[in-house]
Order: sequence, then C-alpha cells, then structure tokens
Amino acid sequence: MDVLIGYHRHLVEGWLLVMLLNLSLPWVFKRADVRRIFYTRVGYFAFWALWTMVLFSGLMVWIFAGRPMTLPVEAMMAAGILLPLLDGYRAIRLKRIWLSGAKGIVFSAQVVAVEILLLLAVTALAYKQ
Repeated sequence: MDVLIGYHRHLVEGWLLVMLLNLSLPWVFKRADVRRIFYTRVGYFAFWALWTMVLFSGLMVWIFAGRPMTLPVEAMMAAGILLPLLDGYRAIRLKRIWLSGAKGIVFSAQVVAVEILLLLAVTALAYKQ
C-alpha cells in the first residue's frame, strides 16, 4: 500500500511540475509566437497525460485501501474533475485569442495559477488528514 501511495504522491508532484512549466514557458517564449504556441500545446498533452496517471493511481489507492469516502477523497475527486475543465477552458479560449492575433500570456498564467492553487489546496487537505 505504501508503494501505491508513494507512486501517487510522485505523480502529483510531477503534475505540479508540469503546471509550473505551463505557467513559465509562455513567459520565456513571449516574443517568439510560434514557439510559445508550440510549447503551450505540448503543455496540454503533458497536463492530460499526468492527469490520467494521477487519476488512475489515486483510484487504485482508494480501491485497494478500502477506505470510505472522506473529505480529502471527495476533494481529490472534485479537483480531478475541475482541473481538466479549467485546462480545457484555457485551451479553447487561448485558441480564440491566438486567432485574433493577441498573445494571451496573462490569461494563460491566471488560469494555470488557479490550477496550481487548487492542486496545492487539495494536497494540503490530503496531508492534513
């Protein structure tokens, strides 16, 4: 059981790292539009790959532990639904912004910052219990 929990914890840390990269890379490439768009799209794929791994490993921990639904588990499930919705909203809105000719760096940073804060809040709630 400790191995599964450790695996899940490391995946969450990797997911946080991907979110931090999604936050910083548009600022790094703010003058090169093609590179900024390319790395933003790579960030989408990395986000979704880590999301599926975190979700699957979390469900495995929850099922094999045989624990009841508690507040941290409910918060993790809610975050597992809300975070992809936020990232999908960011992707759709950024595409519209890019097609209009604007950069959208601030909008992207705001959404990713909310995602990071939500992930950190759920992680803090899970460690508190």
